[in-house]
Amino acid sequence: MSSQKTTSAVDAQSAASVDAIKTPVADTPSDPVSDNQGAQAVDIKDYLLDKIGGEFVKPAGLYKVLLQTDTDFIVTRKRARGEREMAVLISEGLFYFREKSKVEDITHDKLCTFLKDLGGDAIKLEQVAWLSALNSHSIQCVISVITNSTNAAMCRAGVLDSQMDFYWCSNYWGQNKKLFTDVIMAARSAGVSSYSSQALVATAFEIEKRYGVREALYFTEVLKTTAIEQYRASNNRYSHNNSSTEGFFQLLDEPYNLELRDLIDYIFVDAFSQGIVKVDGDFWHTYEKYLRMQMQLFGEIRDKHPRYLMTAHNIIEQNVNLLEHISADKDFAELAAEVRGLEHEGKVYSIVAPATARQIAEDSIALGHCTGSHARRIASGDMHVLFMRSIKAKEQPLVTLRFCKEQITGAEGLHRRGLTADEREFLESWAKEKDVQIAA
Repeated sequence: MSSQKTTSAVDAQSAASVDAIKTPVADTPSDPVSDNQGAQAVDIKDYLLDKIGGEFVKPAGLYKVLLQTDTDFIVTRKRARGEREMAVLISEGLFYFREKSKVEDITHDKLCTFLKDLGGDAIKLEQVAWLSALNSHSIQCVISVITNSTNAAMCRAGVLDSQMDFYWCSNYWGQNKKLFTDVIMAARSAGVSSYSSQALVATAFEIEKRYGVREALYFTEVLKTTAIEQYRASNNRYSHNNSSTEGFFQLLDEPYNLELRDLIDYIFVDAFSQGIVKVDGDFWHTYEKYLRMQMQLFGEIRDKHPRYLMTAHNIIEQNVNLLEHISADKDFAELAAEVRGLEHEGKVYSIVAPATARQIAEDSIALGHCTGSHARRIASGDMHVLFMRSIKAKEQPLVTLRFCKEQITGAEGLHRRGLTADEREFLESWAKEKDVQIAA
């Protein structure tokens, strides 16, 4: 028996106050509870070593679950000479075996003996938050809770579940009970998987350490509104370490220097609007690579929080590939010279041949195109790229034209939109003048 109530269950049996342990009720209870369907409420006070209430029957062979709450459970095992009762009452600090009038403390060996008839089966505990089933594999979990006051306190606070590492959690609980509880409850209310809880806690505590309690509180408040299903803060796609936070914090440090609250909003709110339900190693790898490729292309990060991360990443990756295929401007100049004669300036629009491969890449990224996917054809001269620009904004990307074998094979504006009526009229007039076919 836990020291919170008395020094020992055995002492309680031999003490002068043995009257507190009254004669057990007959084997057949007067107020039975049949099963989960329509079960009557069982008062935990009925199990404080004085009497047994109704049965809560479960299909576990010789075992029956008499009571279970979010923290507590009582299980009996039928024996030839009667029933042996095991009570784990976290809410009351009581943990004991009882057989008739004999009461004993729960130990590892006695628990093994109690469960020996289970074999490979398990006693399901649907309501107990910290223990989903009682079997040979859960023995150490039970012992770690009933013998450790910190673990028991976390169970009473409702912050532990069966998938969490109790030892790991106790370290954070000891640092800041409120923050730990707030993060767990926020994740639970939002429906984030319990597997993600440790990663969320690790992130929140690191935010508090680096930026203070106000920012940790902001993290928790945003977490309540998220719709993502899973979260890991590691950028290692193959790591199972839920304590790692380098994926999250690498984007806040050099050379990326993202703003903390903007990043929190992006991963917990904006990401889901893009169809991202798992913020994991793949997400962090993609996001970091997208930022890094911008620096490689432009020398700076122009878009920190892309509206469509996966698409933006793929587009910029294709254009980095284009520049790798055409590494020198002088090589591209020879290709561009082949279409220099197609340039034209009208009253409203103009046709321009790019001077460098980088201009193609920047135009493609600005308009959300996949022009870079044609890197090999462009590098070989099999395909050329032309720009349609507005006379009023000659440096601003408007329409990208793909030119191949005396034909315009593609004409796309922002996010692959088609040509407007005015743009098409200009293009057709230009094509007629330059003896070019339009197949787009």
